[in-house]
Order: sequence, then structure tokens, then C-alpha cells
Amino acid sequence: MSIADIPARELRQAARALRRTPSFTVVTLLTLALGIGAATAIFTLLDAVVLRPLPYPDADRLVTLSSPVPKLRGQTVWGIARHEMFYFLERGHTFRNIGIYQMSDATVLGGGTSDHPERVRAAQVSASLFDVLGFTPERGRLFVPDDNHNSTPTVAVLGHGYWQRRFGGAESVVGSVIDVDGQPLTVVGVLPAGADLPDLAVDLWTPAWVDSTTVWNNHTWSAIGRLKPGVTAAAAQRDLAPLTNRLPEVFPKVYGPRWIEVTGFRTAVQPLRDAVVGPLLTRALWTLFGAVALVLLVAGANVANLFLARLDARRRESALRAALGAARAHRVWHALAESMLLAAGAAVLAVVVAQVAVRVMVAVAPSELPRLAEVHVRGASIAFAAGLALLAGLTFGLLPLLSSRIDLGMLRDMGHGLTATKGRMMVRRLLVASQMALAVVLLAAAMLMVRTFRNLRAVHPGFDARGVLTLDIALPEQRYGGDGSGYAEAAARASSFYEQLAQRVRALPGVRDVGFVDRMPLVSGNLCTGITLEGPTPESAQSVCPPSTMVSPGYFEAMGIRVDGRTLEWSGMDGHDGAVVVSRAFAEHYWPGESPLGKGIRFNGTTPPFYRVVGVADDVRGLGVDAPPQEYVYFPMLPIPDAPLWHSPTYMHLVLRTGASNPMSLAGSVTRIAQELEPQVAVANVATMETLLARSMAKQSFTMVLLLIAALMATLLSAVGIYGVLSYLTAQRRGEIGVRLALGARPPQVAGMVLRQSLVLAMAGVAVGVLAAWGTTRALRALLFGVQPGDPVTMLAVPVGLVAVAALAAYIPARRAARIDPASALRE
Repeated sequence: MSIADIPARELRQAARALRRTPSFTVVTLLTLALGIGAATAIFTLLDAVVLRPLPYPDADRLVTLSSPVPKLRGQTVWGIARHEMFYFLERGHTFRNIGIYQMSDATVLGGGTSDHPERVRAAQVSASLFDVLGFTPERGRLFVPDDNHNSTPTVAVLGHGYWQRRFGGAESVVGSVIDVDGQPLTVVGVLPAGADLPDLAVDLWTPAWVDSTTVWNNHTWSAIGRLKPGVTAAAAQRDLAPLTNRLPEVFPKVYGPRWIEVTGFRTAVQPLRDAVVGPLLTRALWTLFGAVALVLLVAGANVANLFLARLDARRRESALRAALGAARAHRVWHALAESMLLAAGAAVLAVVVAQVAVRVMVAVAPSELPRLAEVHVRGASIAFAAGLALLAGLTFGLLPLLSSRIDLGMLRDMGHGLTATKGRMMVRRLLVASQMALAVVLLAAAMLMVRTFRNLRAVHPGFDARGVLTLDIALPEQRYGGDGSGYAEAAARASSFYEQLAQRVRALPGVRDVGFVDRMPLVSGNLCTGITLEGPTPESAQSVCPPSTMVSPGYFEAMGIRVDGRTLEWSGMDGHDGAVVVSRAFAEHYWPGESPLGKGIRFNGTTPPFYRVVGVADDVRGLGVDAPPQEYVYFPMLPIPDAPLWHSPTYMHLVLRTGASNPMSLAGSVTRIAQELEPQVAVANVATMETLLARSMAKQSFTMVLLLIAALMATLLSAVGIYGVLSYLTAQRRGEIGVRLALGARPPQVAGMVLRQSLVLAMAGVAVGVLAAWGTTRALRALLFGVQPGDPVTMLAVPVGLVAVAALAAYIPARRAARIDPASALRE
């Protein structure tokens, strides 16, 4: 037989050998498949979210522009103003183009397959944004600069998914007219599949009002720029720095001379992928990948122990092969054949495991996780799994070559000398100790995240989420919107609708309180709103920019927010009494040591009339329970005459408190009542407040669950490793134990000897693991809340727990050793 025929023959022999030892085959396959599959699943997530370029042409040249204002309280990063886009392009030297956009929800009425109002994700964009992102239309055309010159849009472009969902992919949609927030818009184009903004999918695109001659100090627009070839984000930021400092000089009507000094305003340029993913999420995903890599190492140590045990059991077979003249090449291929077959089978199973794990992760991942739709097991994931399997197969297959000397004398000894050498047993003990060390690291990280999640759950968000239902109410802009002279009448119509809706919903069985708010805690974020605090003289009025929101009577009661003083009342709001409520943090900041009641506040104005503070509400953690409480001003949604607010309340969140065990059961009744009062109202985003609260902690809980699964897998594999080694040692020392028992040793003494071996292995690994965990858990610092890396309680509880697990794993081998029959052992 030629050398070329050796691999095929050895593979056939390996397959027969594996069939004869099903326990070894199945355990090895499952251990490797779980380890490689878990690593592949997290690699798939990491690759899709962090490693893979964004789906745009020359995505490495895309950057975001923002405006940090570090000297202001509250929101410290703004967007850019519309006029800055033209200013930076005209006077800068690093950008090929810049596009801006704002996100909102819009109501589409009629058209397509439904006549019911539907809330969709809409983006108001500059025509230049399509060029920046490299979009081309699938049907029709995209926006041109002239489309941005109208204060009210007249055209629209449909997202591919929305075109398919509502219009059935009909080509005739181009040129048709749809009703969007009461405005007739002509559909001029459809985008291809996958053409979305980098952080979210868009159903409807409309042209923003972008005019180079209109200059407003309104830094609320998101911006994406395309750099010129060879330019870096750092170079672009240096290019824009002097231009930003000259804003008060170039636009003196909207920027005061000390405005930049007071706010710390500057322009920041960041690679788009970094802005989308963020450093916190990147660190979390790399931490998870490191965790499953440790699990893979633990699994590998277990499989290595299995192979070493198999090698010990087959030493006579290897000697017989050598005695019969087997060449070294034959022995090499025989050593590799079994491991490569097992590795190939494990790779196939690992891909299946990864497919299932990825689907579960996508289902439970936080909805704000970027690029979630791109997380699929692709070619890169399959190649990753195959590479790990190949590495494992080569490693385990070469283990026998570490002891290549064949002792032919064992063929004469007929059973003597078949036990493992001291060196090989030392390797097996080191593998088990390393498993324990890795398990300590993973369990410490998981326990820190568990304590973080528990601490987050213990934080009072400032409201009572139990029994609260929320849903969004969007009124048609044509009837209830308005600005200028029609603003007051439109706001009054909207307020009347909400008052009637509240009365009818409150009459439903089990409903206790009903209210409305335009910016929902944990959902809407906090926008800086310029307001004026009344002073003793007009000159002493103070301009500040806290988060502000519009609320209706009943909101504080429905949310369970305690208010000192009084809350809003429908009679007072309809009578334009100008009552306003502020948060405790706001009152203590701006009126320290004084009663805020009766103080004057006004939005977007410095002259009377002022709204009057009538109550102080408990602080609410609007950005999440891991963020500090926010300073809030709660304006009534119906403004007082000559003191308008920022918009007519056409879009509000309804908040309903009920004693029913399932608040969601009321959603249908609320929707029906709203549509009876206004047939064109759109109701969306129905959820309980408890769901929204849990969603705000989803990033920590997602990381915690995955780390906990990895830690439990490592602990289980470590326990199996200890059990296997001690079982093997007990079997090897059967004769010795028989002699000990024959000479008078008591069974508990024998059991204690085996347990001590377990504890020595466990404690050696645990000691190394604690040192490793002390350093590695610092990678979790940004994700932790209320607990620090290297927490003493964690570093004590984890080792104690693992030593206990090791003792349990050693119980069966110890019990088996204590029950050995001395006579039988001596005869053997």
C-alpha cells in the first residue's frame, strides 16, 4: 500500500473504532459542538455588529457630526443646525458632502392595502443624504435640492419594506398620492432593500426644509458626512474647529458673543460605525466573546482529558501496531484520523448549535441593539466554526505524538505497565485545575452582572410601573396641528379630544387614573428646551435649558408620581390658569432654600405672561434607572394665551392605571373609544410600563444572561472534568485501595483520601482563577451598577461555591472507592 492510500484507510479504521466506543464518541462530539457552537454564535453577533463594515459604499469614509455642550446641565450632546451643513461644506476642506436628517413617527391614511391610519417610522432628510449614503432608487427617483426648498413637503420616497408591506410591491405606487399627517404627498420613488439609516429602518422618507439662507440656533439634526479620499475623522474635526469658533462672528444674529464660552459648544466628528455601535456595546460584545472563548477552552480541556484517557487505554494497541511493522506515517495518520473525524462532526453540529443560539439571541436581545437585522450565520461564521474544529482536531490528534516512544515490552507483561505515566497524570490534573480557574473568571463576571441587575431592579425610577398601560395617540395634523395664528385653536381642539378620551376611558371597569404626556420617561429621551425663569426685574430673568414636557391632568396620578403642592386640573387648564409642575431636582437647583410655588416660568420668551409653579414632583429617572434623576418642567398641554409651547399636542402617550391583573386587556377598549371620538386617530406602541422599565435594563440583562449561561457551562464542564479524573484515578488505584482496606483502613478514610484529591485540584485552580478574575472583570466596569470589579463578596462567594461543586463532583468516585471489595481487588 502506498503512502497516498494511508489517509483513506486510517479514516475508515477510525470510523470503525469510534463506532465501537459510542460513549467516548458522543461525549466528545457534544462537548466540542457546544463549545465551538457557543463561540460561533457570539462571533456571529460580534461580526455583524462590530467587525463588519456598514452596508454603504466606502463606509470607512462616513462620519457623524455632533455638537457637544459640556458646560450645560442635562443633555450635553446636541445635533447640528441646518445652516451648519452649508457652512461647513463651503468653508471646510475635508468633506465631499454632508447630509442631515431627523426621525419622527408619521400617520399614513389610505392607500395601499389598508384604509386605517397607520403610524410609520419617517425620516425628514436633505437630498444630499442619499448621495452621502450612496443610495440609488429601485423605482422612480430620489429627492433633489429643490425638494428641500419648501417649508411643507410635497413628495415622498418609500422604504422597500414598507412598499412591499402596504402597497404589495406595486410599481404603480410611483406617481400616486398618499395622505401623510393630513398632507397629500406624491410618491416619487422607492428605495431598494437594505437602504436604511445606520441606526434604524425607515418606512417613509420626506424632504426636510433645508435652506442655506435660513439660520436658526436649533441644533437638533443628525448629520452624516462623507470624507474626501485619504481624510480621517480626526483631520476633519481639526478642520471644523476654527469654523465652529467663528459661528458668533459669521452668524451674529443667532449666536451671542459669549455663547460658545458659556456652553462649551464644539463640533465633534466620529467614524459612523463607532457612533452606531458605541464603545459600551463594543466592550460588552468583546467581553461576551472572551467569555465563550473561555468556555471553549474549558471544553477543550475536557476533551483533551478524554483523549489522554483513551490513549492510556490503547497503549497496548499502539505497541502491537509497532511490533507488526507499522511505519511512523501510519501511526501519525492513525493518531490524527479519529480526532479529525470527530472535529468534522463537531463542526457540523456546532453550526446547528450556532443557528439556534443566534435566533434565541436575536429574539431576546435589546431592541436598541444596532444592526440586529444583519445578525445571521453566514459564510464567515461557518468558516470560523470550521477553523476552530480544525485547530481542535489537530491539537487532540497530535497529543499521542507527545509520547511517541513505543515500549514493546508491555506485550510480554500482559497487563502490567498499562497505567498512565506520572507525567501524563500531571497533565490531566493541570487541565482540570485550569478548568476551575477559567470557571472562576466566568462565574465572577456573571455574578457581578447578576448583582448589577439586582441593584438596577432595586432603584426606584420615580414612578410606580405596576398596573400601568401606555399607548401612543396620534391625531391628524390637518385638524389638530397648526402654528402661527391657528396654534391656539388647534391646541384647544386637541385638548378637548384628550379630555373626552380620558373621561370615557376612566369609566372602563378597573381604570383608576388616565393622563397624557408628550415625552414618556424611558422612551422619548430628554430634549433640552430653552425656558426663562422670571426675575424681580425683566433684566434679571434667567435663561436655562432643562428637559421639558407637556402633560395633562391625571398624568402624575396615573404614573404614581408623588407631587407636593397640587397637580393639574382640567378646569384649571381649560381656564388657562397657567399651572406648571417642576421636578424636585429642578426646584433645588434653581431656587435653593426657597419655595418654588408661585415662581414664574416661560417657554421661548422673556416677557409676561409666565406659567406659575403649583407643585413639585418627585424626581424621575427618565433616561434609565442607571442614570441620575433629571430636572423636569411639566407644562400643561393647553398653553395660556400669548405664551405658546413648542407644538400643538397632536402626538401624546396615554398613561392608564388599572387594578386589573392584565393591563393589556384594556388596549382594545381604549383603541375603540379613541377611534369613535376621532376616526382618523392612529393608536400604536401598546405596552405596559413594567415592560418599558424592563426594556430600559435590557442591555444589562442581556449581558447577564449570556455570561451566566457561559459560566454555568464552564462550571458543569469543570465538574465533569473533576469527576472524570477522579474516576480514572480511582480505577487505576483499585489494587492499592484494596490493600489499604485489607490492612485496616476504614471506608470513610478512603473516601476522604479521594475527596482531598478533588479539593487540592479545585483549590489550586480557584486560587489562580481569583487572581485572574481580579484583573479581567475590570473590562465590565462600564456595564456595572452599584458594584465594583474585584468586589470582595463576589471574590469570596465564587471560590467557595466552586470548591463545593468540586466536592460534589468527587462524591461518586469517593463513594465508589470506599466500597471496593479488598479480596476482589487483590485477586485482580
